[in-house]
Amino acid sequence: MRVRCEGGGSKKSSADGPSSSDGSTKPSAGYSAVVSRVLGAGRRCADAVVQLFRHDSDKFMVTLAIGDGGNDIAMIQEAHVGIGIAGQEGLQASRSADFSIGQFRFLQKLLLVHGRWSYVRVSMFIMATFYKCMAFYVMQLIFQFYTGFSGTSLFESWTLSMYNTLFSILPVLVVGIFEQDLQPATLMAYPELYRDMGPRNHLFTVPIFIRRVVVIGIVHSIIAAYFPFASNMTLTRDGVSNDQYLWSISLYGIMVMIVTLKIAYVDVRRWVYFSHVSVVLSLAMWFLWNGVLCRVYPASPGEGFYVLGSFTMLLGKGPYWFQWVIFVAIALCLNVLVMLVYTMRDPVEHRITTWVAFERRNEHARHRAQRKAWLRRRGLASAWELLSLKHLWAGR
Repeated sequence: MRVRCEGGGSKKSSADGPSSSDGSTKPSAGYSAVVSRVLGAGRRCADAVVQLFRHDSDKFMVTLAIGDGGNDIAMIQEAHVGIGIAGQEGLQASRSADFSIGQFRFLQKLLLVHGRWSYVRVSMFIMATFYKCMAFYVMQLIFQFYTGFSGTSLFESWTLSMYNTLFSILPVLVVGIFEQDLQPATLMAYPELYRDMGPRNHLFTVPIFIRRVVVIGIVHSIIAAYFPFASNMTLTRDGVSNDQYLWSISLYGIMVMIVTLKIAYVDVRRWVYFSHVSVVLSLAMWFLWNGVLCRVYPASPGEGFYVLGSFTMLLGKGPYWFQWVIFVAIALCLNVLVMLVYTMRDPVEHRITTWVAFERRNEHARHRAQRKAWLRRRGLASAWELLSLKHLWAGR
């Protein structure tokens, strides 16, 4: 049995690791260990070492076990993350593991690239899910101040039930599936970037949750709900702003726009094709749902809401579109300002942002070179220089 423990402290452990107060061998917080089996008796000892690390007092301790045979199953199942290698000893280890790889060298990319991406996607997916619910339902609380806390719902029940089903689900799914903060080549070339995420728990802590979910959600709710009420803009035909459904549908639309643009464009590091598709489909479903609902809704007011024909009339009102533009812009600008301040104050966030900007510059330079080479092959390089399209593409 061979054990090597290393850490960021001022001392390094021996081959057996430092001993705890009860005499057992246990690595202290901040240490990492690499355990390799060299003897037949190490098969049983490996399970015990994994169990020792797994039940360490450090709550951020994560164990990984990798094996290729049936005798490694107990070790793989004991660890937090089990990886099986499908090789000459069969598929028993792969079937019992969380992940299966073909060769041991694939472990590097699995950890440094896919492991980091998985942590980023899961963290952002959870944050975005809680944020969109916080921002939307706090508007109901704000509305209660205007109704004496009577429990009256601000939104029509059918439209209310569609928020998490139709209007806000696509941007969250795109973030949870396709988000990539850094390119694989960068992550493989600089393994130290791996420490900034999962091992240091950079994206999913209580302070970050409070800042990105609770605080931003409440601020966006105030902008989307209180500001329109305070402005008292006229939305109805007769010049009176006392129609609850028109107000509710206006506030609803503002919040859908804020949540969609924030999750799809502001929070992510890279925009992908599916980001634009999610925004277009979310807004299209919003207009389609309300357009159909205002045609098929019963003529008599249900739950006190006069829905029939209201949405089509609202689309012809200038104040409605003005509210969409001004309040959505205010909310997103405040969000961007908070992100800029946080990026300047947090060294890890600043380092990641710098790497993302560096990769984008390299991508733009590569695309410009490819376009110029394509034009040169067709004898259009002089036209490229003459029309100064090179500078136009450089600024995009």
